[in-house]
Amino acid sequence: MTAAIRLPVAPRPFRDELLSSWMVRVASRYGLEVPEVTTHLVGQGGRAPDLRKIDDISPDRGLLRLWARGCRIDSARLERLSLKSRYPDRLQDWFVDGAGGVVPACLACFDADLAAGRDSHMRAEWQLAERVVCPSHKEMLRDRCPDCGCYLRISFRMRGGRLRPFCRKCDGLITGRGGEAAVRSAVEFAIAVLSLQRRAGRIVRGEADLLAPLAQAICTLWAPLDRMDAARPVLALWFDQPGWHCPFEVRAVVGTPAPLRRLPVRWRALTLVVLRDLFGAALVSDGTMPEAASRLFRRVAPTPYLSQERASGISKGMTHAARGNRGVQRLSKSPVHRLSGNFEGERADFG
Repeated sequence: MTAAIRLPVAPRPFRDELLSSWMVRVASRYGLEVPEVTTHLVGQGGRAPDLRKIDDISPDRGLLRLWARGCRIDSARLERLSLKSRYPDRLQDWFVDGAGGVVPACLACFDADLAAGRDSHMRAEWQLAERVVCPSHKEMLRDRCPDCGCYLRISFRMRGGRLRPFCRKCDGLITGRGGEAAVRSAVEFAIAVLSLQRRAGRIVRGEADLLAPLAQAICTLWAPLDRMDAARPVLALWFDQPGWHCPFEVRAVVGTPAPLRRLPVRWRALTLVVLRDLFGAALVSDGTMPEAASRLFRRVAPTPYLSQERASGISKGMTHAARGNRGVQRLSKSPVHRLSGNFEGERADFG
């Protein structure tokens, strides 16, 4: 029987830390990546679990037992780090997708970690779909590097005896710099969105009767317009800019069933702002659809009927809505001509 492999040093997880963040911190102590540490813990002749993406929502229990044994920690403690354990009543659609390893972060929280003399780490609450502002520091979360502007993929390295966050792209140290770049308008915007974020969070956590209308309103805002060739969401009509069309970074979410979890931080914040403009602070309709919302929502594109898509969808057990979304997604990714945006008179003034 092969003896269990144990690591000589393994930091304990923080209460608010993501599971993947803790695993990265452990691996960084040895200058390794997480898959390399997992392979070491498995030992010779063993088979390491698939780690192409660490599942922070529902992690593999075999992987948790392996790391718990190697780090001398209770596996139940690691399981409590999962988002499913932290938020048992939350639907998976209300967690940030985190595709490509991009998880938004509060740079001021990293500065607070340094000031407190502890390792920097990723917070679990940053993966909540409605979370776009840090409640502690009243600052917008960031999903792009402040130096190179690329999507923020964080690596942790030892500096001064503590793990500090660095950008994988430009190797720059990620810091909020004491909020020096913040301007008054940005602070006011963050505070305004924070109230909307709290309202959305209350709906997601406990107001089940309002959750479905909220999700439906968000999906409708990001549904494709009735003009398919424009590849624009219904949200485009909210802008008072002739010629505006859907930016490339968010075009893929047009027509998806849960767009909020796939959107960048700024676009998630804008979605909450639009809901406030349409429905007020409640973010949902109280039974009577406001005129502004009614005008926007009437422009939703009809679901295209494609016999070949329908046949393949039925064979795969897909619902009618899922089959329609797949066709809409394909159309929404088509090239956009510069003249296929909004035209004057096409959008009413919704205030």
